[in-house]
Amino acid sequence: MFSPPYTAVTVTIERLTSEAVDVDDFSGIPDLVEVVNLQDTGPTEAARAIRKKLKYGNLHRQLRALTLLDGLIENAGPRFQRNFADEALLERLRFCGTAELSDPEVKKKCTELFRAWAVQYKTTRGMERVASLYQELPRRKQAVTQEKSMVLKETENPFGLGEDDDDKPSPAGPSKAHSRGPSLASPPVTGTIQSFSHDPKEKKKKEKKSKSKKAKLFNLEAEKEQMKAHIAEASMASINLTNTLQTINREKERISENQLAVQRFETCKQLRRRILRYIHHVDSEQWLGSLLHANDELVTALMMFEQLDRSIDADSDSDDELAEQAHLYRSTSPPSRTPQKQN
Repeated sequence: MFSPPYTAVTVTIERLTSEAVDVDDFSGIPDLVEVVNLQDTGPTEAARAIRKKLKYGNLHRQLRALTLLDGLIENAGPRFQRNFADEALLERLRFCGTAELSDPEVKKKCTELFRAWAVQYKTTRGMERVASLYQELPRRKQAVTQEKSMVLKETENPFGLGEDDDDKPSPAGPSKAHSRGPSLASPPVTGTIQSFSHDPKEKKKKEKKSKSKKAKLFNLEAEKEQMKAHIAEASMASINLTNTLQTINREKERISENQLAVQRFETCKQLRRRILRYIHHVDSEQWLGSLLHANDELVTALMMFEQLDRSIDADSDSDDELAEQAHLYRSTSPPSRTPQKQN
């Protein structure tokens, strides 16, 4: 399996993106420019290393990577400008600048850079696609959508909690178990058959009784305080999970292997079931808005966990090989051709 080179370029970018260096510190740019220009593969290696920081790094490393990229574009010369912008890096920049999962600070910095690049490099050879980033969106569909999300499907059942078992109709409920008792004690001639037969009218009566019992189970006044507590817990749990995800160094640790993240993920799942149960029962506009907002926050946090935990090739910019093939194809295609939309 091909392993990307780990040279002075990568080592320098690793050092300059560490938490010890301020976000807007440009003092290391001259050293980086020098090591990039010393190697024939310097521009492509720098692009790969910066993309990895944008993809897996925490907030500080992502912001530092953008600072370094801007510094290289401005100072590393025409050779760098012509060779660094492969499809993988461009797609990651689009993602960072527009995706919901991207941190607001990263989005803001991307917007500022894209706007500046659009003006400064509009007519610079080799920088056409970088200059057009300000007008572009991510070209690949997101790996996780609400329709495809497994965790959202898993938590859609508002009656999946132990405390709500009474709300969940069960085909093997107490009535059938009870009816089997006498039939075993009775002579097994005709009585057994009658005990297991189902009268349609009797079945309808039982269904109506079950529905009325289910409706009575939820009492807004009785559950109001608990509902308010769950709404507050949902908001806090969403924030806690999001904050935890942003601190994990995905270069070294997978999201689902972080115990705190998994614990907070499970908490959000349980709370979403509770919130959906309230949404199912509550008609009051006074509470529906807060419940729907709490659900939205939980959905965002749960999907962020799911998205970030997916394999490398599912995270927007596909894998390096496919992105490189796309870049080579576009490089050999007539430049005047309008790119077709992918289905």
